[in-house]
Amino acid sequence: MKIAVGIPTYNRARVLLDTIRDTLQQDPPADEIVVVDQSDWYPEGAEEDLLALAQNGAIRYFRQEEPNLPKARNRILSETTCDIVIFIDDDVQLSPGFVGAHSVNYQDDAVWAVCGRVTERDIPVRPEAERTWPKVLDYKLFDPGWTQPIDDFGIVKGGNHSVRRERALALGGYDEAYIGVALREETDLAFRITQAGGTIRFDPTAHLHHLRAPAGGCRVSVWGDWTAGCAALRFALKHRKQLGRYFWSELWHAYRLGVLNKNNIRQPLSIVRKTIGFAVELTRLIERLNP
Repeated sequence: MKIAVGIPTYNRARVLLDTIRDTLQQDPPADEIVVVDQSDWYPEGAEEDLLALAQNGAIRYFRQEEPNLPKARNRILSETTCDIVIFIDDDVQLSPGFVGAHSVNYQDDAVWAVCGRVTERDIPVRPEAERTWPKVLDYKLFDPGWTQPIDDFGIVKGGNHSVRRERALALGGYDEAYIGVALREETDLAFRITQAGGTIRFDPTAHLHHLRAPAGGCRVSVWGDWTAGCAALRFALKHRKQLGRYFWSELWHAYRLGVLNKNNIRQPLSIVRKTIGFAVELTRLIERLNP
């Protein structure tokens, strides 16, 4: 099997270059590194360095004018011909053997996707707990910094996951309607994988450390609380059958993100206005998702 590492990026060129260099040092290496750059700003010399890496064949480099994370992921799936694509964030440090740790899982044909372990700068890993909740709640209750492998997992982590390319494309790829913050976009694909009969595996040996770069990426401070709420709302409605009774807590979560957030809580008129907007968005999504 051929393995690609895919890196969507937005306004993080300097730390992206460090991530690329880290990826190039992997042993075994990836067969190719595909970068989709959505940036509209570069520190001095960074764009030239990226173009030089592309020109010497170290990476495959594509520009995307519209910043949209799922669209960037789909571009990577369409541009590579590798069997497996490992998606990583643009501000990470990879553990030794990271690429190989992902790829070995695909010796099992039942595995359609792998979620790797993620530790975060300045965010401690929660104490490990026995996984007693249903798989459908992995996206809420499982800490991706934990070290227990799981053969039948419910999610993938956006900044560290891999997919069988053909399986992902057959499912329609990543949903590009998750705009802005694009919250739950990777969980959306994970739910479609398990619904279609595929297996997701959590492999903690495929570990990376997320540096949490202070700018760029899919931050609420860049794209706004409203896009986070709308994304969570879309996820809840698309997967209400799988979520079952947990649908209602996800709907409430969407409302809190988009409306009852810290930026609006002391502005009653803003809450009223956005509540009306939330109801309109809810109605629109119901119509679109139930033609």
